[in-house]
Amino acid sequence: MNPDEEALRIVHPRKDRGSYPHLPDDYATMTPSSDDLRRDDRGLAAYFKATRLDGRDFRTGTVDYGAALATGEILRHPAPKKIRNYAETYLSISTSAADCTGFSWPCRLFRVEPVGRIVGAGKVPLLASPNKRAVSALRVVEEVPAWQAFGPNGEAVIPLLERCRTLTPDEIDRLDAAWYSARNAAWYSAWNAAGNAARNSARNAAWNAAGNAAWYSAWNAAGNAARDAARNAAGNAAWNAAGALVVRDLITPEQFDLLHGPWASVMEVTP
Repeated sequence: MNPDEEALRIVHPRKDRGSYPHLPDDYATMTPSSDDLRRDDRGLAAYFKATRLDGRDFRTGTVDYGAALATGEILRHPAPKKIRNYAETYLSISTSAADCTGFSWPCRLFRVEPVGRIVGAGKVPLLASPNKRAVSALRVVEEVPAWQAFGPNGEAVIPLLERCRTLTPDEIDRLDAAWYSARNAAWYSAWNAAGNAARNSARNAAWNAAGNAAWYSAWNAAGNAARDAARNAAGNAAWNAAGALVVRDLITPEQFDLLHGPWASVMEVTP
């Protein structure tokens, strides 16, 4: 099993720990506006944490959510007190699977249950994101498919990211030409609309993570054989296509085509 397949693996809670509350199949891709929007059959809100493939947090690499899932133990932060907006004093979680701040692809995605007081759920949000919450302890309830970190359209993003890794020199040159020919006033308007849609729908982290993963994969695939300008343009075309997929349901078809079009025209794909 390769790392990306591993990232998509679903790990179910151990049976000897009892059954966990049921959530609707699409709970991880619903767009939250508050902690009250998504609830399980006990009336508890759903929260999420994206981690590295080893199950540890992205920021420090020391908090092992994967191990906590396996053991069923409560995960506790060692700091004696949470200090608002000081991430080194708490565990960070999100009300949205698609807005786990600081994550990158590939990743794993866990549903977690806070233990104790939650900071950031009131009228004053945390600085990193209005969807971020700070807790001192939590339970890792289950692992869900990692594509959900990209939101409800996440399954469509994964094949694009895979394709970015295998771009040929000819495709790089064609993406270069397609990218520069597509940039006009309408394109800039579409770009702004996509960014605003991501921020307003709790998908900002997903939008950035998908775009960055596409850009770096395209850049690395181009290698030293391509001109730097062409590598940049290919990366930008890939970034736009991935980001457009994340918010496709939130922008107009015309805006989507402007952002995704350069990639689609070279890859000969029908989005």
